Amino acid sequence: MDNNEKAMYALQANICKDKLEKNGFEASFYETKEEALSYLKEVIPMGSTIGLGGSMTLSEMGVLDWLTGNKDYNYLDRYHCEDVNKIFHDCFNADVYLMSSNAVTMDGHLLNVDGKGNRVAALIFGPKKVYVIVGVNKLARTLDDALHHVETCAAPANNIRLNKPNPCTKFGSCMHCNQDSTICNQYVVSRRNGIPGRIHVMIVNEKLGY
Repeated sequence: MDNNEKAMYALQANICKDKLEKNGFEASFYETKEEALSYLKEVIPMGSTIGLGGSMTLSEMGVLDWLTGNKDYNYLDRYHCEDVNKIFHDCFNADVYLMSSNAVTMDGHLLNVDGKGNRVAALIFGPKKVYVIVGVNKLARTLDDALHHVETCAAPANNIRLNKPNPCTKFGSCMHCNQDSTICNQYVVSRRNGIPGRIHVMIVNEKLGY
């Protein structure tokens, strides 16, 4: 992004941040993914049990590189384990859960679409603290716009990434398929945060994930 586009997104991000806070979420804004990662390293106590949802954003931020093999934390590593379903269940008792969101509306709502549902389940209830990190490319004006983003960007891109045999990998957008291989089973809108201090949305002024 050039400086003009970054300035535009910063304006939108800070408006969204205010709306998120009015809806009970903690919210913060960072110019770079490095600043956001530095914040996580600062606020997550050593010794914490940390789980995460599958996320290109976390990978692009360097979160996986930071946690993999890091003995300072009890990292529930879904990518290097014998029983991933056990890891998914263990995440519900984690001190910290890290994830992204498929979209965030300008009026401060989160939209997430999941395959198995472990990510949205952990967002809703379980882990003591949840950090939701999103790039400004995931800001959407309305819930309808957020859904449009999921169906025309996030869903087909993730299906291609995961090598799923679903119609969106051929047509480039959601076809509302009803196949066993679909990763779009759970549609969850988080209108507000009902447990004060639990969910913290971190907006980064970069394009991260899909």
